[in-house]
Amino acid sequence: MSPLTTKSPSPLKQHDIPKNVAETLTELYLRYMHDKPHALFHEPSLREAVANGSVAQVVLLSIMGLAARFSDDAEIRSQAPSFTEAAKSHLKSDLEHSCVENIQACILIGNICLGDSDPDAESIYFVLANRMAQIAKLSVLNDADDGITRETKLRLWWTCYLVDTWASGGSGLPRQFDILNMAPRLPMDEALFLSMRPGDPDVPACEWRPGFWGYNVKMATIYNRISDLTKRIVKSTVWDEEAIEEAVRESAVELTAFEESLPTTMRYSPSNLTLQVERGLGRNFIALHLGFNHYATLLYYQYLDRNRPSTTNGAAYAQRCKHHATLFSEILQASRNHGGAEALYNIVGHVTVVSSSVLLHSFLFGDPNEADDIRQRLESNFDSLVQLRRYWPSVELMINRLVVFQRSCLRSETSNTHRLDKWMVKFLLQHALALDDKELEEDIDGLSSWPLSILDSHVEPTHVDKGLMERSRVTKGIIEDMRMRTQ
Repeated sequence: MSPLTTKSPSPLKQHDIPKNVAETLTELYLRYMHDKPHALFHEPSLREAVANGSVAQVVLLSIMGLAARFSDDAEIRSQAPSFTEAAKSHLKSDLEHSCVENIQACILIGNICLGDSDPDAESIYFVLANRMAQIAKLSVLNDADDGITRETKLRLWWTCYLVDTWASGGSGLPRQFDILNMAPRLPMDEALFLSMRPGDPDVPACEWRPGFWGYNVKMATIYNRISDLTKRIVKSTVWDEEAIEEAVRESAVELTAFEESLPTTMRYSPSNLTLQVERGLGRNFIALHLGFNHYATLLYYQYLDRNRPSTTNGAAYAQRCKHHATLFSEILQASRNHGGAEALYNIVGHVTVVSSSVLLHSFLFGDPNEADDIRQRLESNFDSLVQLRRYWPSVELMINRLVVFQRSCLRSETSNTHRLDKWMVKFLLQHALALDDKELEEDIDGLSSWPLSILDSHVEPTHVDKGLMERSRVTKGIIEDMRMRTQ
């Protein structure tokens, strides 16, 4: 049984949705969204269902509401809100039915809400998807399912886990999706999944192997621990530097082991990018490595604070943070310059802002001899933000967060701009929320102020030198130019 026909769908009304528009927007969705922030469908089955009119109306409308923004046709782009409202109406009329199609629709609509700067609605739709997935027991194997249906359910279940990880953290809310003792098999290799046809049995265990989406899931489990560590540190009234460094080391070992576990052709290199593009998986490849370098940047970010007490590996960890932020920027630039590798999904805006904040630190306080190269990377990152802003209104919020961050750097009379405190947690993790100026930020979620033990150990304040002020003016000018280009 096809995963797209597990309930009787509303018929596709050709007079409401022209078939060519439905098929075109489905292709845009598969190109730019599918298997990047979520994995909801078996591509050949979705294409066939759209072509023959058997796709569930709520699924099709949700896809169109999400994908219309990528259309070159202004009239189609203008219909995105209508598609979305129709999708919401269909979903609400059948909300008590926990089925594959409604879960898919919840996730698609949640992504639309994220892109439209409505994090509250985003969280609601994602929580609905999570609860429906649990009620429908997507993680429990059903002998009646063919291979496509079984894998679609697994990918949908893991998507719920990932969107809960990102959406909860992005809104500063606790996670809802607990995988303890109930995690199913990881998603299989994309090429294997694409080759399956309706009625085929599941892939034999001897042929099964994880693919890009499976490795994304593995990374997300590491990210959860990095995120939890960051919040736990800030909540502490006394910082045990040795314990913190040991926790960072453990996650660093995990990241290294993860990278080494990747098949040779999945590791980042320009030649592998070309190879994966030829296989039709270039965008998946880019998404994996943008995620990896973002998670590594977050892990080491606290060591950019030059006022932190000296530790055994502190300087090395700061360099690792800069390395991963730089590599992120290089990969992002490669995605723009290499057809078939574009990274145009919404969350790329946030992770690009985080990478840019590290580059700002390096430009302002690093080796002046490296300033020109760093400036070029910053400008490259900003090119991506300008591009993303065309499709996602919420990227304006992300750009504003970087502007606030830049003001914090310019206002500081010391180099103490990257300290790990409640404001920085909001900047790094809570991407769906507006960021106030640091001096105006109030306590969030009970997070404490920076520990007195750390404040007592900081270096003596120094006045900003003329070189630093000049570099600050340069970065301010770059950001202002970017904002003008997004108007």
